[in-house]
Amino acid sequence: MPGRAIDGEFIQSMEMGNEMPKSCPFHCIKTCDYSRSPYCIAQCLYQAARGNMKKGYAFTGINVHLSEKISSVKELISNLKLQFSAAELAYSKQLQSGK
Repeated sequence: MPGRAIDGEFIQSMEMGNEMPKSCPFHCIKTCDYSRSPYCIAQCLYQAARGNMKKGYAFTGINVHLSEKISSVKELISNLKLQFSAAELAYSKQLQSGK
């Protein structure tokens, strides 16, 4: 499955070779050789989670072009629950009316 990183300042800086790590504080991937890596994945994802997209990046699904904004998982789940409840209520009313 290909990764779909959202293009931004970090991705552009990394492509120019400006994000090579000088050390590795995490040792999260056995096969990672930080001296040959274009960036540190753990550091990038940590920075992105903190909202610092100048030093990190985020992945997206294939339908990113349909998105209007970036939402937290909590917000997304809350929204899905509201939509489900509304659909459930509408269906219940439809059953009660006999349609």
